Amino acid sequence: MTDYAQEQNDELEVLGSIFMDDLQEVTEGIPSGWKPPGAVWRVVVVPQRDEGDEEVEIPVQVELVFAHTPSYPDEPPLLKARGLQGISDADVGLLQGVLDEGVQENLGMAMIYTLISSAQEWVQEKAASMAVPSSDPALEEKRRRDAEDARLAELRRGGQPVTPEAFAAWRAKFEAEQAQLRAKLEGVKVEEKQTRLTGKQYFLQQEAQHLEVEEPELEADEEDGEGDRENWRSSGEEEEEELDYDEEDSDEEEELLDELLASKAPA
Repeated sequence: MTDYAQEQNDELEVLGSIFMDDLQEVTEGIPSGWKPPGAVWRVVVVPQRDEGDEEVEIPVQVELVFAHTPSYPDEPPLLKARGLQGISDADVGLLQGVLDEGVQENLGMAMIYTLISSAQEWVQEKAASMAVPSSDPALEEKRRRDAEDARLAELRRGGQPVTPEAFAAWRAKFEAEQAQLRAKLEGVKVEEKQTRLTGKQYFLQQEAQHLEVEEPELEADEEDGEGDRENWRSSGEEEEEELDYDEEDSDEEEELLDELLASKAPA
């Protein structure tokens, strides 16, 4: 009977001697749905540099996360590729396809080192294609989009997992912020209540404003009344003058009539 646990431990010892500190146990960010019987491991794969090459920024970085399954290597291991830098989600999918093919080809034997070597070759080719200068605007735009996709993928990968402790901390912070907001709103309501007019105060205020509007109208009416009275006085004086004039005319007519009658009387 195959001792799978022993074979898996032997493989991990070999991988540790090859990759040393680059082989790291994963405690956070384990892929969703994984429930391995043992630990989860990761290896960061980058392009290899020749001796004497200058230290430059690494254009492409890929992370391989793996774990042994109960019957590994007679069954496939848990394996997932993740883009860290300079690689798009589409390219990560291509790399994952290459690794899945390698798993099927190597069933029945220890294969983690082989799979990491395949990823190393793929990353090397990807970095070489990115290093070739190009004047094609479409290709440059594709590279820019790939870099942006890789950046977003890194942000998604580095997100904080939701745990009961993290949720409790978030909820406490949220409730504290809500309490501060409610206290602020209550203060505003109290201030509004203190400055708000009662029904009686509002009525008196409206009445005062109404009187202020009517006073100019009353003054205007009074001025109009004074004018009417002046006009009435003027009209009365004119009528009296006309009346005096008529009386003088009547006296003259009577005198003329008396003279006429006297001249016609017999001597």
